[in-house]
Amino acid sequence: MKVVVVVPTIRERCIQDFLAAWEREFEQATVIVVEDNAERTFELRGANVEHYCHADIERELAEVAWIIPRKTDCVRSFGYFKAWQKKPDFIVTLDDDCHPLPASESFLAAHGRRLGERGRSNAWLSSLDGATPRGVPYFARERELPCILNHGLWESVPDFDAATHLVQSRHPQPYSYSDRTFPVGSYFPMCGMNLAFRPEAVPALYFLLMGSGYEYDRFGDIWAGIILKKIADHLGYCVHSGGPAINHLQASSVWSNLRKEAPGLEVNESFWSRVDAVRLAGSTFGECYREIALALRALPGAYWERLSVAMQAWGELFHA
Repeated sequence: MKVVVVVPTIRERCIQDFLAAWEREFEQATVIVVEDNAERTFELRGANVEHYCHADIERELAEVAWIIPRKTDCVRSFGYFKAWQKKPDFIVTLDDDCHPLPASESFLAAHGRRLGERGRSNAWLSSLDGATPRGVPYFARERELPCILNHGLWESVPDFDAATHLVQSRHPQPYSYSDRTFPVGSYFPMCGMNLAFRPEAVPALYFLLMGSGYEYDRFGDIWAGIILKKIADHLGYCVHSGGPAINHLQASSVWSNLRKEAPGLEVNESFWSRVDAVRLAGSTFGECYREIALALRALPGAYWERLSVAMQAWGELFHA
Protein backbone atom coordinates (compact mmCIF):
# COMPACT_ATOMS: atom_id res chain seq x y z
CA MET A 1 0.00 0.00 0.00
CA LYS A 2 1.09 3.57 -0.63
CA VAL A 3 1.62 5.29 2.73
CA VAL A 4 2.83 8.78 3.64
CA VAL A 5 4.08 9.60 7.15
CA VAL A 6 3.94 13.21 8.39
CA VAL A 7 6.14 14.41 11.29
CA PRO A 8 6.53 17.97 12.63
CA THR A 9 9.78 18.88 14.36
CA ILE A 10 11.93 21.70 15.65
CA ARG A 11 14.59 19.48 17.23
CA GLU A 12 17.41 18.10 15.10
CA ARG A 13 18.45 15.37 17.55
CA CYS A 14 14.85 14.18 18.02
CA ILE A 15 14.11 13.89 14.32
CA GLN A 16 17.43 12.19 13.58
CA ASP A 17 16.75 9.63 16.32
CA PHE A 18 13.18 9.25 15.04
CA LEU A 19 14.26 8.50 11.48
CA ALA A 20 16.87 6.02 12.69
CA ALA A 21 14.36 4.23 14.93
CA TRP A 22 11.75 3.92 12.16
CA GLU A 23 14.12 3.38 9.23
CA ARG A 24 13.21 -0.24 8.53
CA GLU A 25 9.47 0.22 9.18
CA PHE A 26 9.19 3.22 6.86
CA GLU A 27 11.48 1.90 4.13
CA GLN A 28 8.63 1.67 1.60
CA ALA A 29 6.79 4.80 2.79
CA THR A 30 7.34 8.48 2.06
CA VAL A 31 8.27 10.48 5.18
CA ILE A 32 7.35 14.18 5.16
CA VAL A 33 9.17 16.18 7.83
CA VAL A 34 7.80 19.69 8.48
CA GLU A 35 10.48 21.69 10.29
CA ASP A 36 8.90 24.49 12.31
CA ASN A 37 11.55 27.05 11.38
CA ALA A 38 11.75 29.79 8.77
CA GLU A 39 14.49 27.91 6.89
CA ARG A 40 15.94 24.41 7.10
CA THR A 41 18.43 24.42 9.98
CA PHE A 42 19.73 20.87 9.54
CA GLU A 43 20.15 18.18 6.90
CA LEU A 44 18.10 15.00 6.72
CA ARG A 45 19.20 11.97 4.76
CA GLY A 46 17.05 9.38 3.09
CA ALA A 47 15.76 8.93 -0.44
CA ASN A 48 12.21 8.66 0.92
CA VAL A 49 12.41 11.74 3.21
CA GLU A 50 10.98 15.10 2.14
CA HIS A 51 12.00 18.05 4.33
CA TYR A 52 9.91 21.25 4.40
CA CYS A 53 10.10 24.51 6.36
CA HIS A 54 8.22 27.82 6.60
CA ALA A 55 9.80 29.06 3.36
CA ASP A 56 8.23 26.15 1.50
CA ILE A 57 4.84 26.90 3.04
CA GLU A 58 5.09 30.53 1.95
CA ARG A 59 6.20 29.58 -1.55
CA GLU A 60 3.50 26.98 -2.15
CA LEU A 61 0.49 28.49 -0.39
CA ALA A 62 1.33 32.14 -1.14
CA GLU A 63 -1.40 34.49 0.15
CA VAL A 64 -3.00 31.78 2.32
CA ALA A 65 0.26 30.53 3.86
CA TRP A 66 -0.82 32.19 7.12
CA ILE A 67 -3.39 29.46 7.73
CA ILE A 68 -0.55 27.09 8.69
CA PRO A 69 0.28 28.09 12.28
CA ARG A 70 3.91 28.36 13.40
CA LYS A 71 5.76 27.44 16.60
CA THR A 72 3.26 24.69 17.32
CA ASP A 73 2.87 21.06 16.31
CA CYS A 74 -0.10 22.22 14.19
CA VAL A 75 2.43 23.17 11.51
CA ARG A 76 1.99 19.51 10.50
CA SER A 77 -1.16 20.48 8.60
CA PHE A 78 1.08 21.50 5.71
CA GLY A 79 2.40 17.95 5.72
CA TYR A 80 -1.16 16.64 5.43
CA PHE A 81 -1.68 18.78 2.35
CA LYS A 82 1.55 17.54 0.76
CA ALA A 83 0.65 13.95 1.64
CA TRP A 84 -2.84 14.32 0.14
CA GLN A 85 -1.29 15.48 -3.14
CA LYS A 86 0.46 12.11 -3.47
CA LYS A 87 -2.87 10.22 -3.46
CA PRO A 88 -1.82 7.60 -0.90
CA ASP A 89 -3.90 4.74 0.43
CA PHE A 90 -3.58 6.29 3.86
CA ILE A 91 -1.62 8.89 5.82
CA VAL A 92 0.04 8.48 9.22
CA THR A 93 1.17 11.27 11.52
CA LEU A 94 3.54 10.89 14.46
CA ASP A 95 5.39 13.19 16.84
CA ASP A 96 9.19 13.24 16.67
CA ASP A 97 9.47 11.78 20.20
CA CYS A 98 7.52 8.63 19.28
CA HIS A 99 9.47 5.43 18.67
CA PRO A 100 8.35 1.92 17.70
CA LEU A 101 7.49 -0.79 20.21
CA PRO A 102 8.39 -4.44 19.73
CA ALA A 103 5.46 -5.99 17.88
CA SER A 104 4.62 -9.09 15.91
CA GLU A 105 2.85 -7.00 13.27
CA SER A 106 4.25 -4.12 11.26
CA PHE A 107 3.19 -0.72 12.64
CA LEU A 108 1.98 0.52 9.25
CA ALA A 109 0.33 -2.79 8.45
CA ALA A 110 -1.52 -2.64 11.78
CA HIS A 111 -2.82 0.87 11.03
CA GLY A 112 -3.85 -0.25 7.56
CA ARG A 113 -5.64 -3.28 8.95
CA ARG A 114 -7.56 -1.18 11.48
CA LEU A 115 -8.56 1.31 8.78
CA GLY A 116 -9.91 -1.62 6.80
CA GLU A 117 -12.02 -2.97 9.66
CA ARG A 118 -15.63 -1.86 9.78
CA GLY A 119 -16.80 -0.47 13.07
CA ARG A 120 -19.79 -1.80 14.97
CA SER A 121 -22.08 0.22 17.20
CA ASN A 122 -25.42 -0.49 18.80
CA ALA A 123 -28.43 0.42 16.68
CA TRP A 124 -30.99 -1.06 19.08
CA LEU A 125 -31.52 -0.70 22.83
CA SER A 126 -34.02 -2.57 24.95
CA SER A 127 -36.71 -0.63 26.81
CA LEU A 128 -36.46 -3.11 29.69
CA ASP A 129 -33.75 -4.08 32.14
CA GLY A 130 -33.05 -7.80 32.28
CA ALA A 131 -35.42 -8.76 29.46
CA THR A 132 -36.00 -8.00 25.77
CA PRO A 133 -39.51 -6.99 24.65
CA ARG A 134 -41.21 -7.76 21.37
CA GLY A 135 -39.87 -6.08 18.25
CA VAL A 136 -36.13 -6.12 18.96
CA PRO A 137 -34.27 -8.07 16.23
CA TYR A 138 -32.77 -11.32 17.45
CA PHE A 139 -29.39 -10.83 15.77
CA ALA A 140 -29.17 -7.71 13.61
CA ARG A 141 -28.82 -5.12 16.38
CA GLU A 142 -25.66 -3.32 15.26
CA ARG A 143 -24.77 -0.96 12.45
CA GLU A 144 -21.50 -1.42 10.55
CA LEU A 145 -19.55 1.60 9.32
CA PRO A 146 -16.31 1.98 7.31
CA CYS A 147 -13.38 3.47 9.25
CA ILE A 148 -12.04 6.91 8.31
CA LEU A 149 -9.45 7.34 11.08
CA ASN A 150 -7.55 5.05 13.45
CA HIS A 151 -6.42 6.70 16.69
CA GLY A 152 -3.28 4.87 17.81
CA LEU A 153 -2.28 5.11 21.46
CA TRP A 154 0.93 5.28 23.47
CA GLU A 155 3.01 3.61 26.13
CA SER A 156 5.62 5.05 28.53
CA VAL A 157 4.31 8.64 28.67
CA PRO A 158 0.53 8.93 28.09
CA ASP A 159 -1.06 12.02 26.55
CA PHE A 160 -2.33 13.62 29.75
CA ASP A 161 -2.88 17.34 30.16
CA ALA A 162 -0.08 19.13 32.01
CA ALA A 163 -1.90 19.30 35.36
CA THR A 164 -2.57 15.55 35.29
CA HIS A 165 1.08 14.90 34.39
CA LEU A 166 2.12 16.81 37.50
CA VAL A 167 -0.22 14.77 39.70
CA GLN A 168 0.88 11.53 38.04
CA SER A 169 4.53 12.35 38.71
CA ARG A 170 3.78 12.33 42.47
CA HIS A 171 0.95 9.80 42.60
CA PRO A 172 1.11 7.59 39.50
CA GLN A 173 -2.06 5.75 38.59
CA PRO A 174 -2.11 2.76 36.22
CA TYR A 175 -3.95 3.02 32.92
CA SER A 176 -4.74 0.63 30.10
CA TYR A 177 -6.33 0.69 26.67
CA SER A 178 -7.99 -1.67 24.24
CA ASP A 179 -9.16 -1.61 20.64
CA ARG A 180 -12.55 0.08 20.38
CA THR A 181 -14.86 1.97 18.06
CA PHE A 182 -16.27 5.26 19.29
CA PRO A 183 -20.09 5.25 19.16
CA VAL A 184 -22.03 7.44 16.76
CA GLY A 185 -22.83 10.72 18.50
CA SER A 186 -19.90 10.54 20.93
CA TYR A 187 -16.67 12.54 20.85
CA PHE A 188 -13.15 11.52 21.88
CA PRO A 189 -9.88 13.29 22.80
CA MET A 190 -7.93 13.01 19.54
CA CYS A 191 -4.18 13.15 20.12
CA GLY A 192 -2.16 13.97 17.01
CA MET A 193 0.95 12.00 17.94
CA ASN A 194 -0.18 8.67 16.40
CA LEU A 195 -2.95 8.78 13.80
CA ALA A 196 -3.74 7.02 10.55
CA PHE A 197 -6.45 8.31 8.24
CA ARG A 198 -7.78 8.05 4.73
CA PRO A 199 -6.92 10.91 2.34
CA GLU A 200 -10.58 11.80 1.75
CA ALA A 201 -10.67 13.07 5.35
CA VAL A 202 -7.86 15.61 4.84
CA PRO A 203 -10.14 18.50 3.71
CA ALA A 204 -11.68 18.25 7.20
CA LEU A 205 -8.52 17.35 9.12
CA TYR A 206 -6.86 20.70 9.73
CA PHE A 207 -5.09 21.32 13.03
CA LEU A 208 -6.42 24.73 14.01
CA LEU A 209 -4.77 28.11 14.53
CA MET A 210 -2.59 27.68 17.59
CA GLY A 211 0.76 28.83 18.96
CA SER A 212 2.61 31.97 17.92
CA GLY A 213 0.22 34.90 17.41
CA TYR A 214 -2.85 33.15 18.84
CA GLU A 215 -4.25 32.92 22.35
CA TYR A 216 -4.62 29.14 22.31
CA ASP A 217 -2.23 26.24 21.98
CA ARG A 218 -2.21 22.45 22.47
CA PHE A 219 -5.87 22.14 21.49
CA GLY A 220 -5.35 22.04 17.71
CA ASP A 221 -5.59 18.26 17.53
CA ILE A 222 -8.33 17.97 20.18
CA TRP A 223 -10.66 20.45 18.48
CA ALA A 224 -9.84 19.07 15.02
CA GLY A 225 -10.89 15.65 16.31
CA ILE A 226 -14.24 16.98 17.50
CA ILE A 227 -14.94 18.45 14.06
CA LEU A 228 -13.84 15.31 12.23
CA LYS A 229 -15.97 13.03 14.44
CA LYS A 230 -19.04 15.22 13.88
CA ILE A 231 -18.58 14.95 10.12
CA ALA A 232 -17.73 11.23 10.19
CA ASP A 233 -20.96 10.50 12.07
CA HIS A 234 -22.96 12.50 9.54
CA LEU A 235 -21.36 10.81 6.51
CA GLY A 236 -21.58 7.28 7.90
CA TYR A 237 -17.97 6.60 8.92
CA CYS A 238 -16.51 5.37 12.19
CA VAL A 239 -13.37 6.12 14.19
CA HIS A 240 -11.32 3.37 15.82
CA SER A 241 -8.92 3.72 18.75
CA GLY A 242 -6.33 1.49 20.40
CA GLY A 243 -3.47 -0.17 18.55
CA PRO A 244 -0.96 0.08 17.14
CA ALA A 245 0.71 1.89 20.01
CA ILE A 246 4.04 3.72 20.04
CA ASN A 247 6.66 4.39 22.70
CA HIS A 248 6.18 8.04 23.67
CA LEU A 249 9.39 9.51 25.07
CA GLN A 250 8.00 13.03 25.66
CA ALA A 251 10.52 15.71 24.82
CA SER A 252 8.33 18.66 25.86
CA SER A 253 8.28 20.47 29.22
CA VAL A 254 5.28 19.91 31.50
CA TRP A 255 5.54 23.47 32.86
CA SER A 256 5.62 24.95 29.36
CA ASN A 257 2.65 22.78 28.42
CA LEU A 258 0.73 24.01 31.47
CA ARG A 259 1.15 27.63 30.42
CA LYS A 260 0.12 26.83 26.85
CA GLU A 261 -2.98 24.85 27.85
CA ALA A 262 -4.40 27.25 30.43
CA PRO A 263 -6.09 29.77 28.05
CA GLY A 264 -7.98 27.05 26.20
CA LEU A 265 -9.32 25.05 29.13
CA GLU A 266 -12.53 27.05 29.54
CA VAL A 267 -13.21 27.08 25.79
CA ASN A 268 -12.69 23.33 25.66
CA GLU A 269 -15.63 22.85 28.01
CA SER A 270 -18.09 24.13 25.40
CA PHE A 271 -16.37 23.78 22.02
CA TRP A 272 -17.74 20.29 21.42
CA SER A 273 -21.32 21.38 22.05
CA ARG A 274 -20.95 24.27 19.59
CA VAL A 275 -19.83 21.83 16.90
CA ASP A 276 -22.44 19.28 17.95
CA ALA A 277 -25.23 21.81 17.39
CA VAL A 278 -24.35 22.36 13.71
CA ARG A 279 -26.87 20.78 11.34
CA LEU A 280 -24.88 19.31 8.49
CA ALA A 281 -26.25 18.91 4.98
CA GLY A 282 -23.07 18.25 2.97
CA SER A 283 -22.22 14.97 1.28
CA THR A 284 -18.42 15.23 1.47
CA PHE A 285 -15.88 16.00 4.18
CA GLY A 286 -15.05 19.28 2.47
CA GLU A 287 -18.66 20.44 2.19
CA CYS A 288 -19.37 19.61 5.83
CA TYR A 289 -16.16 21.30 6.95
CA ARG A 290 -17.22 24.55 5.33
CA GLU A 291 -20.56 24.38 7.13
CA ILE A 292 -18.82 24.05 10.49
CA ALA A 293 -16.36 26.82 9.60
CA LEU A 294 -19.24 29.20 8.90
CA ALA A 295 -20.97 28.22 12.14
CA LEU A 296 -17.85 28.90 14.24
CA ARG A 297 -17.68 32.42 12.83
CA ALA A 298 -20.73 33.25 14.95
CA LEU A 299 -18.73 32.77 18.17
CA PRO A 300 -17.71 36.05 19.84
CA GLY A 301 -14.13 37.22 19.42
CA ALA A 302 -11.64 37.98 16.66
CA TYR A 303 -10.03 34.54 17.00
CA TRP A 304 -13.14 32.71 15.82
CA GLU A 305 -13.65 35.00 12.86
CA ARG A 306 -10.05 34.49 11.76
CA LEU A 307 -10.30 30.75 12.39
CA SER A 308 -13.41 30.53 10.24
CA VAL A 309 -11.59 32.24 7.37
CA ALA A 310 -8.60 29.91 7.83
CA MET A 311 -10.81 26.80 7.81
CA GLN A 312 -12.54 27.91 4.62
CA ALA A 313 -9.19 28.69 2.98
CA TRP A 314 -7.95 25.23 4.00
CA GLY A 315 -10.93 23.63 2.29
CA GLU A 316 -10.33 25.62 -0.88
CA LEU A 317 -6.85 24.06 -1.24
CA PHE A 318 -8.52 20.80 -2.23
CA HIS A 319 -10.56 22.35 -5.03
CA ALA A 320 -7.52 23.69 -6.91
